[in-house]
Amino acid sequence: MFIPQSLSDRLLHLHYSSFGSYSLVKKCLDRDASLEAVYKMGKTEFLRLFPKTGKFAAEVYDNLTNVQVNYLKHEFYEKGIGYLDINDPKYPFLLKEIYDPPWILYYKGDPRILHPSLRLSVIGTRHPSQYAINEMASVLTKVIKYPLTIVSGMALGIDSMAHDLALKENGLTIAVLAYGVDHLYPSSLKTLKETLEKNQLILTEYPPYVKPNRWQFPARNRIISGLSQASFIIEAKQKSGSLITADCAIQQGRDVFALPGRISNSESAGTNYLIQQGAKPILKPEDILDEYI
Repeated sequence: MFIPQSLSDRLLHLHYSSFGSYSLVKKCLDRDASLEAVYKMGKTEFLRLFPKTGKFAAEVYDNLTNVQVNYLKHEFYEKGIGYLDINDPKYPFLLKEIYDPPWILYYKGDPRILHPSLRLSVIGTRHPSQYAINEMASVLTKVIKYPLTIVSGMALGIDSMAHDLALKENGLTIAVLAYGVDHLYPSSLKTLKETLEKNQLILTEYPPYVKPNRWQFPARNRIISGLSQASFIIEAKQKSGSLITADCAIQQGRDVFALPGRISNSESAGTNYLIQQGAKPILKPEDILDEYI
């Protein structure tokens, strides 16, 4: 098997070949931090490293054998796809601090948007009330102009509205996808994705070809919270992906903000619960800005 010359190339090659598997790459790095040993193994020895995932490991080995890293980098260039590995000095330092930072970030758009270090993650329900929409705009308009970069997950509802608001106010925004940049979910967000790719930034820990899978969305939430000093939950049910992101933020030692809502509204049950547990209630833009100024 051909051995890519640099650690950066070997990490990219292994990550791409393993469908972005965090655990597989970690196991290979734990065995040999230079990743050279992986390329010196025969298939049988490689499969012994992953006894519980034999079929998957076999596919990874075949990819390592058949996919050439130079072709891969050329394909990225042709598609306008960039990438940052965890050892790159341009890799966002806040994200690098979390327990399980992505080995590779694939992106489209302007990577300079990662340079301003003040970022706020904004997340919430896919079915926001008019109250949540209005109050989100009243709070974030001033926050965006501060400026704070808005990070979200480009989902329907609060996420896509947060991106749209940043665009409307000529601010900066980053969308974190739970799948590869060659794909889109849901398809109704096609125009937003194209706009963000052209004028803002989308990024993901998954290689471009990886399709959306349900389990990838909760895993993605640690990146949304990990990129920012704080996460602002606008509206969420008591059991929701937004609360998973809030939990990630807490585990990462980041601040959690929440918009109070009516106790009779099930979509506010999650945010009201977070406030009960110690999240900062946000009533005006200054409640957020005071934490940054």
